[in-house]
Amino acid sequence: MLRRAFASLLAAFVFSPLALATDIDGVQPAALDQPRINVLLRREPGGKPLEVKDHGFVNVEAFLDTGASGVILSVKTADALGIARAKAKNANGGEALVVFHDVGVGGSDKFNVSEPLHASLCKYHSASDDGDDADAYKLRAAPFRAQIGPLGGGFGLLDLVMSNLDVVGMPALKGKVMVMDPKPVNKFDDTMRTYVYEAGTKFDPGNAHRDPGIPKANRRVKLTYASFARFTHAEPAGATGPTVAANPFIGPDPTRVRAAQDMTGAIVSTHNGKRFAASWLLDTGAAASIISTRHAKALGVTYVPGTAGTDRAALAEVPKDKQFTLTVGGIGGQKKSAGFFIDSIAIPTLERDPLVFRGAPVLVTDITVTDPQTKQQVTLDGVLGMNFLVASANVTEGLLPDIGKLTEGAFEWIVFDEPAGILGLQLRKEQ
Repeated sequence: MLRRAFASLLAAFVFSPLALATDIDGVQPAALDQPRINVLLRREPGGKPLEVKDHGFVNVEAFLDTGASGVILSVKTADALGIARAKAKNANGGEALVVFHDVGVGGSDKFNVSEPLHASLCKYHSASDDGDDADAYKLRAAPFRAQIGPLGGGFGLLDLVMSNLDVVGMPALKGKVMVMDPKPVNKFDDTMRTYVYEAGTKFDPGNAHRDPGIPKANRRVKLTYASFARFTHAEPAGATGPTVAANPFIGPDPTRVRAAQDMTGAIVSTHNGKRFAASWLLDTGAAASIISTRHAKALGVTYVPGTAGTDRAALAEVPKDKQFTLTVGGIGGQKKSAGFFIDSIAIPTLERDPLVFRGAPVLVTDITVTDPQTKQQVTLDGVLGMNFLVASANVTEGLLPDIGKLTEGAFEWIVFDEPAGILGLQLRKEQ
């Protein structure tokens, strides 16, 4: 539900004391869909697509993930396409496979590194068969080396699912514009349409249902980029690792150490009269949104002692019927976390008309990275997942998840403009 409201709490945004805001209600803990893209891989630009033996070319259907610093191919995909692993000289003068140590929600994981690859992208559209036509893959991404893995993962159901995922992250989006059409998800039986374009591609309203170009946004959120390259490393020493690129944040770069960081442009959380400004990672690969334990504590919420990271995860200052739990999986494994509904989070826009999400569902968990050289640690204070951007649901965990309350998404179009550093949003017309 959307509504217009005057808000007098916007001093944190350095706006006028009394300004117009857009209120959004009803977001649920988990997104019903996340963006995907079809990918063809080649060894040379314009060369023959990599093939699966006896099947011809096979596209890679991958999640399109702004929260991923690299491109990740599962071992299964890499083996099927015959992708070679990079090697480097070790301390004994011999050769060894390069092992890359990456960081994520569950800690760190190991990956091999691919040979140099070239990718061509094609839209993801459930009502189109363009993905089966090699000539439809017209947009070329910059060449990269992918991460292959993770290696030696766990044996739980979520571990097995994660080990078979392919992820296209920020290296493939450099200089490009990602367009998401979330409207089909509002039917609760369809998927998002996702497109990637060269910057400056014009919007084609007559073709909006299948190849729209870049639509105009009526709300624009300024982004900051942060690199996590120094929190990773490759072995043997001196080996060439995979291609990585900076990730987008709403708010200042969280990896920069400042005595008193300027939080202009950050997201402001308000709960029970307490407020906290923080940088949030814009993560299209996350179904749920996350705040750190520091962030939660500043809002007066902590874990019941001894329950954090366990199957009994529970929050001390939140009524039980206002809590939820979800298992979050990603690089480093998985962890079960408790969540609650923040009274509001306010996302600043260049239009000075902030988007205020009332009853904003977030999980409480720490995603911490460590610089192997300086030992500096950085914990992300917020992750903005897709549940705030598309249709969402209250999901109860179990062998067969029980999907409860369903809420339509608030936006007609979602545009991630990497070169401009802008998240563009077009609000749905009020019913």
